[in-house]
Amino acid sequence: MKKSYIKAIKVINSCKNYQHVMNAYNYIWNFRKLFDGKKGCEELAKKLHERCYKKRKIIGEKNE
Repeated sequence: MKKSYIKAIKVINSCKNYQHVMNAYNYIWNFRKLFDGKKGCEELAKKLHERCYKKRKIIGEKNE
């Protein structure tokens, strides 16, 4: 799970436009489904969502 979490952070950090961010949300959804029920999954998924939300706001501001 740790490797997948680090990969998810890399995916989020690499986002350059809105479509990339939507794909990152999809990656997070897959992360949650893959590790559902494992200790710490919900907390990590929440952190990923927060990071993705911040990235979406940054990208939105760049496009304005």
